[in-house]
Amino acid sequence: MLYLLLAIVCAATYSVLFKLFACRDVDSLQAIAFNYLTATILGVVLSLGGGVEGGLVLGVGEWCLAAVMGVMFMAAFVLMARSTALSGVAVTTVAARVSLIIPVVCSYLFLPNQMEPRWVAIGVIILALIMVIWTPAKGDAKDRKGGAGGVLLPLGVFLLFGANNFCLKWAQSGLSAEGAAAQLSAAIFLFAAVASGGYYLWSRRERRFSWQALGGGVVLGASNFFTTYFMFLGLESLPSGLFFPIYHIGIVALVTTVGLLLFGERLVARQVLGLVVAAAGIVAFFV
Repeated sequence: MLYLLLAIVCAATYSVLFKLFACRDVDSLQAIAFNYLTATILGVVLSLGGGVEGGLVLGVGEWCLAAVMGVMFMAAFVLMARSTALSGVAVTTVAARVSLIIPVVCSYLFLPNQMEPRWVAIGVIILALIMVIWTPAKGDAKDRKGGAGGVLLPLGVFLLFGANNFCLKWAQSGLSAEGAAAQLSAAIFLFAAVASGGYYLWSRRERRFSWQALGGGVVLGASNFFTTYFMFLGLESLPSGLFFPIYHIGIVALVTTVGLLLFGERLVARQVLGLVVAAAGIVAFFV
């Protein structure tokens, strides 16, 4: 249970950090570059601490896949940063969490020997997503936030996070060599660091090095890395049917609470109901 709680806190931390970056005008793109560099270093250090056996086992195809996924991971974090700044930390976190339905549906459609998804639960989760991110028509300005971007950015987070998770599942399903999954994960972080650093240098214009972005990126990278690390440890002691509902609902609850208390974010009644529906859908999806 301790690892589950630590995973929730780490995942909530990197969601909240994007809101802090927006509030304090920290260069989120620079922080994202440092984030992936930090995650890569942590992965290498922990791997070396556990001993490296068998050397590199990834082939050319796996390295190419890792490069593509690294770019996708970087793009997902960039979208998440922008969505958090515009639509709020709670809305963006819900979009990222409910993306769990995408790899399940895609695995059923494109991978062999996969169980049929629970379609009713998926429908409930999609309804909840619409309730949370939907922007009312013009004329209801009090209930509207961010215009079209307030819908498209969280929707992009939902789609890209889900696509990333499916690609990771698809890639791991084809790995057979011992240690290949760990090396693929490290390679993805490495290419994400290269991609985010390259994108930062290409788009920097008047950007300057920021110690705040460096510090924020290190914390972001540590929370990003240890989210996955504690998830693996937690799943060793808890069944996935218990772990994942608590994990996803716990993140949404914690981030929403922090958004309310720390940033003064307010959700309208429709969005609050959407959070409740999302929680019910997640439970139904796994139980």
